[in-house]
Amino acid sequence: MKSNGDELSLSVQNLENTNEITIVQAIGELKKSGKDAIPVLVEALKEEGSLRNIAAAVLGEFGEDAGEAAEELSYLLKSHAEDTRMAAAISLMRIGKPSLPFVIKIAQESEGQSSFWASWCIAWIDPSCIEPKMYECLKREHEHPSGMVAPFAAEEALGKLIAFKLKDTED
Repeated sequence: MKSNGDELSLSVQNLENTNEITIVQAIGELKKSGKDAIPVLVEALKEEGSLRNIAAAVLGEFGEDAGEAAEELSYLLKSHAEDTRMAAAISLMRIGKPSLPFVIKIAQESEGQSSFWASWCIAWIDPSCIEPKMYECLKREHEHPSGMVAPFAAEEALGKLIAFKLKDTED
């Protein structure tokens, strides 16, 4: 008889499968497992390649319940792989407020794409936390794109900041 931990580990391993149906089933099984799946997914963040990226993406599906994963996910913002940074950023944004201390720290202490994706998260989670350095980082990416996706993400984040400022002046 398999334990719940064994079943969760198997579901995580199935995330790396090349068959989309198997991947979707594995994600469904992990979501059904609820918070029990979070530690197993956090462990998968230590892997390389697609398994790490999919585990990062699935953690975001849990929203604030995955707050315990925010610190580990935030380390992925420092990855050299753009797809890893994006997967982590999207999940951190979906986790929301529990992510803020970690993404703020990275935005303050890092440069380049790490700072950009952390700033992007902050703009979505709580635009009032954006500092001038973070704003400049978003603006720089919008004006001088470093990749295919980041300039659009920068535009989104800058739009969130403008909307926040407009709402703030109305109140």
